[in-house]
Amino acid sequence: MKRIRFMGDRGDGSYSKRKQVKRACDSCRTGKRKCHHDLAGGAPPHHERNVPEVPATAGTALEGHEGRRSINHQQQEVARSPGGTYEEPTSSPLYSLTPIAPFAGPSSAHSLLLSAYTSSNMTPTGLETGPSRGLPPSRLLRPSFQDLKAPSSERRPGVAPGYLPFLVRAILPYLEIECLQMLPPQEDLDILMQVFRQEVHPILPIVDFTTRALSGPIDRENPATIILRQAICLAVCKNASARQHLKLPETETGQLSFQKPREFADKLFGALKIAMDIGLVDDRLELVQVLALATFHSYGPDGDDEVARLCGQAVHYAYSSGLHYPSPSGGRISEVRRVELLYSLFALDKIIAMVTGRPAIMRETEAYLPAQGDTILKELPPGLRLLFRLSQMLNQVLDLYRPRAPDEALGEEWAWQASWPEFEDLAIEYELPAMRASMQTCLELLYHAISVLSYRPPQPPAVRSCGPEGLPAPATQISKVRHSYCAQRISFLLSLETTMLPFVPYAASLSLTAALRNMQQTTLESTKRLAKDDVERSLRVLAELTETYWHAESAGTIGRQLFQTLS
Repeated sequence: MKRIRFMGDRGDGSYSKRKQVKRACDSCRTGKRKCHHDLAGGAPPHHERNVPEVPATAGTALEGHEGRRSINHQQQEVARSPGGTYEEPTSSPLYSLTPIAPFAGPSSAHSLLLSAYTSSNMTPTGLETGPSRGLPPSRLLRPSFQDLKAPSSERRPGVAPGYLPFLVRAILPYLEIECLQMLPPQEDLDILMQVFRQEVHPILPIVDFTTRALSGPIDRENPATIILRQAICLAVCKNASARQHLKLPETETGQLSFQKPREFADKLFGALKIAMDIGLVDDRLELVQVLALATFHSYGPDGDDEVARLCGQAVHYAYSSGLHYPSPSGGRISEVRRVELLYSLFALDKIIAMVTGRPAIMRETEAYLPAQGDTILKELPPGLRLLFRLSQMLNQVLDLYRPRAPDEALGEEWAWQASWPEFEDLAIEYELPAMRASMQTCLELLYHAISVLSYRPPQPPAVRSCGPEGLPAPATQISKVRHSYCAQRISFLLSLETTMLPFVPYAASLSLTAALRNMQQTTLESTKRLAKDDVERSLRVLAELTETYWHAESAGTIGRQLFQTLS
């Protein structure tokens, strides 16, 4: 064994042939760690941390750049030393060394305190008082890569270096690899992205294709470049023009195989959900887009609950990014882009409230939106402007279904009696004829679904008898006629090619519900026969949508049972 002479030892020259090494500090020597401390100059700078070596066996199951990335994560994030003590993780270059506060509105304590300085002309240097500040990374309140990568200045209170169990920290890189490989091959991916641009983006411009994550190629060192593409594929996979390109690698073999729309969406949704849960998307604006696109898929009986939760998260991150305030000059996003994203979220929120029967989250009065006649509106896509107009109508119609006092709810019939615009007039006003025929059909389908909802049938007699007697029922004839006509119109529109948005199976089930109600309430044989034809046509439409939507399968099963009972 070579004799070792520590640098700084005073000798008389008899140690000149010994190997010179740096003496470890007491804490590193006790923990048997490689020491980076300068005993003569004090503690090391913040970015010099100890990085434990990963055993060679840790990377044998990984191949290519994915394996190198996983080992790199383990070197940075698996922070247990050979001596059994925890090490602080290396600071990630994605995070700034200066803490960035999340958005704080003008009524918050932070803003009110700063406003006191402003009013006294004593604004301290470095304190920002504007409502829209730098957009911080997303801090997910669950075990994630963000907890492991964040330096001490950005950690949540109570999150120490050993906050996560060793097994959790070790498995996160493998979950990342599993999620990021769930993507169609490049040629199919390019076509799916193009279908999204043609079919969905003109109506719901949720995605910003000019961002670095989408304008450049796929980069596995930046997971957002993959996760955003996965979310786009999830949102577009139910369209007919995308059917031939739904290929995904099998989990067991890795070989590509064609998938049915529901199977394709289920696999992508699972990968997206894990990717969001472990914090692979660390930018709030990108996270808003991924969450909004994830609401396009409802996978089963509890799918609506998950969709509503994801929508609420998207709205939450939009608000915490300050998108409900005007974009400052030279800000990260333009004012047009901000309005596009807010309009899209507002429409999605109302559609999900309609489909799931839950309260809406966003209120128009809680965000700064351009007034009628504003020049910004002319720069928005016409499909988005019409969708926002329809979502405003839907928000008013949903008042008929919001909670009321028992006497009021049971004693009256509800109907929307206000002026109701014709769809032809709306189409001309918002330049709809210039759009693709499938998008025209989609927006008209939403219009008729709202029209069907605008008439709420009276409660059954057994229920109404519990309410107060003698209350006059409002005139509902106009709404009732509109209800029946629009339900039949939905069945016709669903026989045409349409852009598949989340409300399509719901509209089909509305048409079936109206037909079943007419079949039950009519007394004339001719009208009953017409109602039966409407029911059979609606059931056929739902059967065709079963391969695409779980909602269609569920509504069709219930509808057939009711039809057999009433026949």
